[in-house]
Order: sequence, then C-alpha cells, then structure tokens
Amino acid sequence: MTDTLTGDVIDNVLGLGPTDELFRLREQRAKMKHLTQTSYIAALQPSEARNFSYAMRAAIAARMSSLWKADELRAHYLAALEAENAAEDVVAIADPASTTPSDQKLATILAHVDLVTLSPKEATRANIERLYAVGLDDRDIVTLAGLIAYVNYQIL
Repeated sequence: MTDTLTGDVIDNVLGLGPTDELFRLREQRAKMKHLTQTSYIAALQPSEARNFSYAMRAAIAARMSSLWKADELRAHYLAALEAENAAEDVVAIADPASTTPSDQKLATILAHVDLVTLSPKEATRANIERLYAVGLDDRDIVTLAGLIAYVNYQIL
C-alpha cells in the first residue's frame, strides 16, 4: 500500500488530477485533505500493526466498501490486500458473502465490523464486551474502532 503514502488516497481512488474540478475543489481544503490522508495512514498503515496486520486491515476495509457498494474503494483495498500477499483466510474476510469464519475471534470481529458499518445505532456495550470476551484488549478495540470509523468516513 505504499502508493498512498506519497499521494492522496481519495484522489487516487477517484482518478483525480489537476485538471479535474473536484481535485481543484479538494485542494482548496488542503488541511482537510492532509488530515484525511494522515488518518488513512494511521488506520491502514501504522508504523506498528500489532494484532491487525496490514492485510487484515485492507481486507476489513474492502469488506466495508463491499457492504456500502463502493466499488472504486473496494478495488483499491483489494489491490492493497493483494500487495500484502495475504493468506486465503484473510482474503476471504474481504467478501461479506463468504462463510462465517470458524475462528470465533475473527467471527466476532467481523460481526462487529458489519454491525457498526450497517447499523451503528444498534451497537451497544454488549458488542464491545463480546470483543473483550474473544481476547481483544483496549488497544485492539480502539484500533478496530479507528479503522471502522475511517473507512465509513471515507465512504460517506
């Protein structure tokens, strides 16, 4: 996912260049554009991946993009996932229609991702407790929340 470290992911995904009106409009809000790109790097390419590998982050982002039917963004995240040479089980995360993983921890994470993406008002403290119950710690939950928040922001 190194191409997005030097450019702007939204410009790249939309294929925007200096001659495009939307590009020029976004340039008028350069600070917001910069902060959005910085948030992208923090959510998807942090210096320390910890318990959410870059591949898993890209797969979750592709999954969320699929749920929203954001095809251009989904293609971006699938390309990022491919660049990470992810294992087959991680690639399967990107497809919301794939079978529920047998790994309880992963199944709980994906259920949470889907819930917060599609029905955020339905999310409760009980959902967070389920994440704790499968072994996520505070830092993991904050990491997951940041990823979910960023991708939904990017789409909406």
